[in-house]
Amino acid sequence: SSAHRTQAGGEPSMAVAGAAKRARILVSGASGMVGTALIDSLRKPSTGLTPHISRLVRHDPRGPDEVFWDPYEMRIDIDRVEGFDAVVHLAGENIGDGDSTLGGLVGRWSDRKRHRIMESRRRGTKLLSKALASLKAPPSVMVSASGVGYYGSRGDTVLDDDASKGAGFLSDVAEVWERETQPAADCGVRVVNLRFGVVLSSRGGVVQKLYMPYLFGLGGPVGPGSQYMSWITLGDAVRAIEHSVQREELEGPVNACAPNPCTSAEFASAFGGALGRPALIPLPTPVVKGVFGEMGDETLLVSQRAVPTALLASGFRFWHNDIRTALKSAVSYHSATEPATHG
Repeated sequence: SSAHRTQAGGEPSMAVAGAAKRARILVSGASGMVGTALIDSLRKPSTGLTPHISRLVRHDPRGPDEVFWDPYEMRIDIDRVEGFDAVVHLAGENIGDGDSTLGGLVGRWSDRKRHRIMESRRRGTKLLSKALASLKAPPSVMVSASGVGYYGSRGDTVLDDDASKGAGFLSDVAEVWERETQPAADCGVRVVNLRFGVVLSSRGGVVQKLYMPYLFGLGGPVGPGSQYMSWITLGDAVRAIEHSVQREELEGPVNACAPNPCTSAEFASAFGGALGRPALIPLPTPVVKGVFGEMGDETLLVSQRAVPTALLASGFRFWHNDIRTALKSAVSYHSATEPATHG
């Protein structure tokens, strides 16, 4: 359902917040950029959670905190999935890498890559949701990643959490990704589909890829420069997951992106500014289409002006609201830990 529960006060669930007992949290995609940062954060006492964390892994488990699954073969150790308070599902093939040269910096989506992007999400989410639905005591909440790609390319239209589906491959991927959480929702699990914007961190993703070109003064606006980009820093992405676990009024699609989406030109200026470099060398639309193909259309030229209406209404406060302070933080060595500013 796309409705958001609006319970008065919206107090954190005590079972999940670990006030009554130490919460048990199961994480998929734990070795990815967001998953690694999430587990680091959950292990800090400052979150108030101090949970027991287990990871879904595709190899033979190497200890009691690893649970076997194989999304492609649709196999999971169902006995070991019992007894969790919360599940955070982040696993999925990396969208931002092509199949081509230069370490994925330049590349396209091959048919094989497109298949992996879709099927890793379809199968992994279906497997996990059906497993949760079959349990004697399902978790109270499942926070499942999705993306603002759901909205397609929408120009300068402001998109809140209830905006309609758009067109394009990533929109179809997000729709399938979210739909496959339905078995868990049907058995009473509170499902939050976190629609992430572009995650900014020096640990990976777009910041890591663009760092060297911008450092050498080769950065600049992509395509027309007027297209909107929805973004979130890694630290805020992790905090949005933790917040979604605890806030019972959040349910269904929730935009996980900063309140101020920026244009491609603003992003280029902010990135250059963070490194003290000019960012004046444009990447024209025909070059983007020629080099990146569909991946360029869907990730670089797309315009998504999504806003985090439900997150803000539930009391979430962003560390980084502004692209300039966000990129200054992301290119520093302290990208995912403490905010450089509360701007």
